[in-house]
Amino acid sequence: MSAMLDFLKYHGLGNDFILIDRLDARDAPPAWRVLAPAWCDRRTGIGADGVLVLDADAEVDARLSIYNSDGSDGGMCGNGIRCVARHLFERRQRRAGTLRIRTGRGVVTVEPRTEGGRFTSATVDMGEPILDADRIPVLADRAAMGGHETPWDGLLRVPLPREIADAWKGWSGGGDDAGDHGAGLEPVIRCVSMGNPHAVLFCARPELVPLESAGPMLETHALFPARTNVHFVRIESANSATMRTWERGAGSTLACGTGACAVLVAAAIEGKLQRNATIRVPGGELQVRWEQRPGHVVMAGPATEVYRGSIAIA
Repeated sequence: MSAMLDFLKYHGLGNDFILIDRLDARDAPPAWRVLAPAWCDRRTGIGADGVLVLDADAEVDARLSIYNSDGSDGGMCGNGIRCVARHLFERRQRRAGTLRIRTGRGVVTVEPRTEGGRFTSATVDMGEPILDADRIPVLADRAAMGGHETPWDGLLRVPLPREIADAWKGWSGGGDDAGDHGAGLEPVIRCVSMGNPHAVLFCARPELVPLESAGPMLETHALFPARTNVHFVRIESANSATMRTWERGAGSTLACGTGACAVLVAAAIEGKLQRNATIRVPGGELQVRWEQRPGHVVMAGPATEVYRGSIAIA
């Protein structure tokens, strides 16, 4: 007879997760990387963008491991962190203020927000953005984006690889000849890490981007040795933007918290956005700000518990 494992289903603006609470566990963990793809399958499993595993850690409220729906390491996940915060607040009664959660990037602090004692949202200190090519990682340097003729503003920009630009000609519609056709894509990738790599591309009409084909082409390109999340972004005003996302290891998702932070950083450096903005995703809105000191990015948004259940471990 197969062993049964309890789980909870959460989502942050439609970015959904299977949460496994092992804070009291004494047994050896199963092979999460093997289980995640089967569990996340939306036809034959529970269905999710990823799996969140909580383990005990004497120095913090919980240690979080993140697995994408393909079983790969998620590294960091802004929407997932908010789901964990809601779980700790409601199911584990951690209500003494700031939560501290250890992730692959380090310890992240989270402030649950409440109304009438009930959880409504969470504000997450996502830390400083990473702009160094080796740490993102991306196989490019300043020479790849024009050398040293222009003042260095800290943002790594890489021209869209020729083979991708050629493949995307049918819909990209970049430049002055975009007219009423195509997405109006700028053929430049802005590279940022928030504990996981992000490729930010600005365009006039992200709704016209064929994510299912364009996303994986850039996600798996040789420029990104650890693969990358891919975002197509329209600037709406000085304090708002709309984005669509292809997530590394998960595919098209309704929201990406770390991606929203990366978009704000790239756009703020270029003067496209202020340092405090609303980032709209298909699942809703995230509030993101990039503090002058100490340079941390702070993200706020909701998290929702959907249901609880049990699943067999073969």
